[in-house]
Amino acid sequence: MASGDLFRAFTVRFSLKKGQHVRMLQKFEDRKLNDGKSKNQVVMDALEMYYNSLENDSDTEENKLITEQLLELRLMKFRQEFREEMLRELFNIFVSGRMAGQSVMVSSSNGESHVEDVKEDGAADISGMPDVMNKIMSWSDS
Repeated sequence: MASGDLFRAFTVRFSLKKGQHVRMLQKFEDRKLNDGKSKNQVVMDALEMYYNSLENDSDTEENKLITEQLLELRLMKFRQEFREEMLRELFNIFVSGRMAGQSVMVSSSNGESHVEDVKEDGAADISGMPDVMNKIMSWSDS
C-alpha cells in the first residue's frame, strides 16, 4: 500500500482581505497558542469540537424547555413560600405588639414611618392605609 492511500488532503485557505481570516491565521501559526501541536492536529481538534457541539445542540431545545419549566416551578414555589413567610412575620409582629402592649411601627404610602398605638382589642389602626396588604402581596409577586 502506498502512503498516498493512507491520507486524504484538503486545503484550508485564509483570505488576507478578511480580518477574521487574518486573526485566525496568526493564531494558527502561533506555536505557543497551539501547545506545540502540528497544524494538522489543531485542525482535527477544531473539527472535532465543532461537530461535537453540533451533535450536542440537537437536544438543547428540549433541555431548554425542561429547564425553563423547572425554573418557572421553582419561582412559583419561592413566591408561595415568600408569601407564607411574610404573612407569618406580619402576624407575629401584630401578635407580639399586642401581647407586649407595645406600639406598632407602620410605614405610610408616602414613605414616612409613624407609630400606631395598639387599640384595646390589640389591633393596630391601619384604617388610613387600606392597601397595605395589597402592597405586601404585590411585593411577593414581583
